[in-house]
Amino acid sequence: MATSAVQSEAMRKGEWGRLSALLIGNFVIGTGILLPAGMLGYIAKDFDTTVPVAGWLLTASGLVVGLGSPIFAMLAGGFDRRMLLIGSMLLYAVGHVASVFAPNFAALLAIRGIMTVAAGVFTPQAAAAVGLLVPGEKRASSIAFIFLGWSLASVAGIPIGSLIASAAGWRAAFLVLVPIALIAAGLVAITIPGRMPNTPVTAASWSRILTSRAMLCLLAATVASMCGQFAVLTYMQPLLRDSYQTSALAVAGLLAIYGAAGIIGNGVASGVVARAGLDRTVHVLFALILFGMLLIGFSFGSMWVFVLGLVSWGVGSFASNSLQQARLVAIDPPLAGASVALNTSAVYLGQAVGAATGGVLFAAGKTWAFGLSAAGILLLAVLLSLAAERANKAERSSPFAGY
Repeated sequence: MATSAVQSEAMRKGEWGRLSALLIGNFVIGTGILLPAGMLGYIAKDFDTTVPVAGWLLTASGLVVGLGSPIFAMLAGGFDRRMLLIGSMLLYAVGHVASVFAPNFAALLAIRGIMTVAAGVFTPQAAAAVGLLVPGEKRASSIAFIFLGWSLASVAGIPIGSLIASAAGWRAAFLVLVPIALIAAGLVAITIPGRMPNTPVTAASWSRILTSRAMLCLLAATVASMCGQFAVLTYMQPLLRDSYQTSALAVAGLLAIYGAAGIIGNGVASGVVARAGLDRTVHVLFALILFGMLLIGFSFGSMWVFVLGLVSWGVGSFASNSLQQARLVAIDPPLAGASVALNTSAVYLGQAVGAATGGVLFAAGKTWAFGLSAAGILLLAVLLSLAAERANKAERSSPFAGY
């Protein structure tokens, strides 16, 4: 009995360490992806270009990962999962070093396009690995836990990066991420077991997903959710500067509030999802983002209303993304490698379209339309999420389910 208890305790400690390593990896991924959002103005000024053009740093990386994730999933099928996770972190480190020495904007854009391949590999591989590291009943909460790294990226990484950029330049902000990526690679190497099964993604896998109305609605909801959010998030720094004349310190503080709200939302969602259910929890989270965008849309002239909108948005933001992945895995666990890869595509395609949409609004001088436009897109996400729940119930009750 005593030996069994000791073994169980050792497994729990090992499980915590593995999930924490994946969380830190997602922190690095999230910070690297979102970092330009906090310093677009500095990058644009340094390269003598416009803020909307600088916004292509997020649009381009979103397109690379969004379009490439299914391809990366197919190519990764024959490789050891731990080596893929480690290699992603190392590529990220090298990419950020190269970004520091980019001689012009075109070079920086190309470097980030190549570097963000790491995001397209790490994110789905980490989420799929969770299914092998924890029991089935803990899968949803564990996926939410490792995606807490994205919230931490907002509460710490992006605001600190914005402050570093204002004090020492945007190149210094990129450089700071290099040692953190190397540390994350080391933690993954130490904690994640080798020779983890990595089932190749086949044409049959894609066919099963693309013929599932529930999965298609979930993926479309993810695209809409991320599109609405990134239309605002990409241009947060210039939006606050131009609309509220906020200082660099104030921008960093507001981004930290958004990230802190994300941490709270992730923690609460992880705690209630087992009782409330995945579908209902995500519906509520999407509704909170929608409400936040409406407040931001009607906030001009009142910073307090803007902050309330930012908090509501943050609470729903990162938890909804991680639980969307859990919903896909729950529909058909054997397809996790393919479905999570497609959800990663949906996340980054939404980011790309949202960043481009925000760029159009910013270039046209319609800063007042950011929140309201995002709210309209988030309403679509809510409706698609509800449709996915209904479709999943219909597919489960079908006499052909499981065939």
